[in-house]
Amino acid sequence: MKKVLGFCFIKLKNFANSCINAKNRDLFFTPKSSVHHSFKLGSDNFFDISPEAEFHFGKNVTIRRNNFITAKPNAKFIIKDGTDINRATISCLGEIEIGENCILGEGMKIFDHNHQYTKEPFSVSKTDFNIGKVKIGNNVWTGANVIILKDVTIGDNVILGAGCVIHKDVPSNSIIINQQDQRVIAI
Repeated sequence: MKKVLGFCFIKLKNFANSCINAKNRDLFFTPKSSVHHSFKLGSDNFFDISPEAEFHFGKNVTIRRNNFITAKPNAKFIIKDGTDINRATISCLGEIEIGENCILGEGMKIFDHNHQYTKEPFSVSKTDFNIGKVKIGNNVWTGANVIILKDVTIGDNVILGAGCVIHKDVPSNSIIINQQDQRVIAI
């Protein structure tokens, strides 16, 4: 009897998770979007997605658990084939493009914008932003807690070590490690 109840509980839990996932998947189907049928979406994600946002998700894209994804009106968010994202924050007001076969690690953050500010008198706007673009190449692997800021292009075959803050372009075939000088190492 315990085995039967355990089996039923597991099936019920899987069914509930698939319903949640199906509901969340609908957020990505806006009039301007294309999402491949192989797209996989985990549970416990938070989405702030405008119906005017544009999405293009390729084959075998996986957004796992506990991600926070924002796409505001007129934003363009592209994820190419075979990319896997886990426990990330992605905030898209302009354009973010993520290449093929990327592994974006836990705690990773991508921002294609920052707050506008003035120096004299000093003031930071709560609602006005400088909007840019982030482009991540193919075969990029980010370690835990990497932050990628606006107007950055990351080349192909790049490893971004844990805790790096990427604020300028990274050439292809590089490894960035979190040191005081944030050195670029050729692969």
